[in-house]
Amino acid sequence: MAAQATDILNQIRDAMLEPYPRKSAPTYTSSQVASLCGLDKQRFQYLTTKGELPPGTSKGAGRSKEFTLAETLTWVHATSERPRRPQGKRGRIVTVANFKGGVAKTTTAVSAAQALTLLGRRVLVIDCDPQGTTTQLCGWAPDAEISDDQTLLPLIYGDQSTLHYAVQETYWHNLDLIPASSSLFDAEFEIPAKVLNDSTFEFWEIVRKGLMPLAAEYDVIVIDTPPALSYLTINALLASDAILLPCPPEALDFASSTQFWHLFADIAKKLPGVLEQKRFDFVNVIMTKAKSDDVSRVVRGWLQKAYGDRVLPFEIPESTVPKGASAQLSTVYDLSKPDGSTAAYNRFKEPLDRLAEHLDAQFVRSWNQSED
Repeated sequence: MAAQATDILNQIRDAMLEPYPRKSAPTYTSSQVASLCGLDKQRFQYLTTKGELPPGTSKGAGRSKEFTLAETLTWVHATSERPRRPQGKRGRIVTVANFKGGVAKTTTAVSAAQALTLLGRRVLVIDCDPQGTTTQLCGWAPDAEISDDQTLLPLIYGDQSTLHYAVQETYWHNLDLIPASSSLFDAEFEIPAKVLNDSTFEFWEIVRKGLMPLAAEYDVIVIDTPPALSYLTINALLASDAILLPCPPEALDFASSTQFWHLFADIAKKLPGVLEQKRFDFVNVIMTKAKSDDVSRVVRGWLQKAYGDRVLPFEIPESTVPKGASAQLSTVYDLSKPDGSTAAYNRFKEPLDRLAEHLDAQFVRSWNQSED
């Protein structure tokens, strides 16, 4: 049954990606490139005629030019006035986590990573979830194309001391991946076995120690976690500089979020030095899959009372847009143009753009204030 299901999934994936062997990045029109660069039409045309930046490809007489993602990011880097990561400062690490599945955790993580590259950042995504959905969205088939040696497992076994070995390029320019596959479940047996053999073993430091040598090579590292407070999730949280918790404004999701924070705090208390020494640059809650009904309005109030200004002032709405994108093993940023309503597409994508801007502003502040 498992083999048959995997075979069907691979057939579906191949059909979706035709005629390419794997996912391809979207293309951008002149107006989209100008918008990403914050340029008006006149300034964009002037820079195009100077010949110092990619001119794009003409799609025919009277039609807009088309730019690849790599060309688009070249424009962004050349024209952006956004502060760069200061020399000597490492990339900041944000973990996207929740105790509960079905909260749009993975799509939020991958979408944020893609959006941050469009702001000119070099991003690494780490998939800590054995389900491998992030890996799938980044263009790799977890169990068909990813071996154990490409996941976190060699670091966890102690065969590797840094995570350089696991970094894979993706179809998305300036977005690299440390993938996952179902074999990553072994970590939940290997880590407690190490603790059993050595009571002084600091299991919560595995990912942080392996990740720090990589952090100087990226502006941002986004970690996606399993929907559980597992050994891998604890490692991810304590390796990170920031936490983002996606939470739909629904009663059960709110209740689950409170359990998440309580359990995380209880675990932190039992880990030597963590409660006293660990500090986060920021911790935010973002409402996802938000509806406009009465129940959601009530739960919004609960979230805001519980978490105060940690709740972001924008929310990602319930929409058919991500459902259509995920049916193609994609995010909204993979779509060169809306499949359906442009208004619905913009309504869904706009808060994700704002999320990336918010995260980026926090990272810039951290670079200016932190010692590393």
